[in-house]
Amino acid sequence: MVNPNKYIRKAIFDAVNSTYPCYDMQVTGKVNPTQYVIISTQDKTDLNPNKCAHRWEVATLLDLVCIYNGHGNVGSRLANDDMEETIKNLILNLQVSGFSVLTQRNEYPSNLDSSTSTQTVYRNFIRLILTLE
Repeated sequence: MVNPNKYIRKAIFDAVNSTYPCYDMQVTGKVNPTQYVIISTQDKTDLNPNKCAHRWEVATLLDLVCIYNGHGNVGSRLANDDMEETIKNLILNLQVSGFSVLTQRNEYPSNLDSSTSTQTVYRNFIRLILTLE
C-alpha cells in the first residue's frame, strides 16, 4: 500500500509554484511573500481495501493568501479571486505520479478574511478531491 499524500502535494506544488509561491503547511525561508498558496490539511479514505489494489479518495485543502500591508482600507478581494481562478486552472486535470486519477472535483469553503490596523489578509480556499487508483 502506497500512501498518496506526498505524491499529491508534489503534483500540486509542481503545478502551482511557477505562478505563485507554494508551501507545505507554512511559509518557510527568509521570504515574506504577499501572495502565496499553502498546501494545508489532507484527509483520505481507502475506498476499496484489498490485497491487490487500493482506491483512495483524498481531499487536500489549498489556502490561497493575499496580504496587503498598510493602514486603513487597503487592497481588495479581486486579486484573491483572480488567484483562485488561476490556481483552479493550474490544477485542472492534475496528474499524480504513480497513480491513476479517476475523478477530480473542487469544493470552495468559505473565505476567511482578517484586518488589523497595519495589514489586511484575504484567504480563499480550494478543497481538491481526487479519487486515485
